[in-house]
Amino acid sequence: MHDARFDDLAKLLVEYSIRLKRNETVLIEAFDVPDEMTIALIRAARNVGGIPFVQNYHARVSRSLALEASDRQLSLIASHELARIKKMDAYIAVRGSNNVTELSDVPAEKMKLVAKR
Repeated sequence: MHDARFDDLAKLLVEYSIRLKRNETVLIEAFDVPDEMTIALIRAARNVGGIPFVQNYHARVSRSLALEASDRQLSLIASHELARIKKMDAYIAVRGSNNVTELSDVPAEKMKLVAKR
């Protein structure tokens, strides 16, 4: 079932918070949020003539990656993400959580490296 609150929030973020304009690019990063919210953001960006780019993240997948990630791997991820965001005019991140303890078994040292990126 469609929830109009997603549309309302998306419109507020796009038109007020970032004031996206025609032909501007926006990177939307969605962390464990319903697909409907991400779709609402895409629609809101397109409604003002913006060009949306989307990256979905899932804590369970991030945990698997972080558990054995090397310094080199995390550095490459960080440089890739930095290059991508520098090409954008705007940025929106929406975060949710399906399991707040998903990353609890990732060693603190690894989480520090992940947080740096």
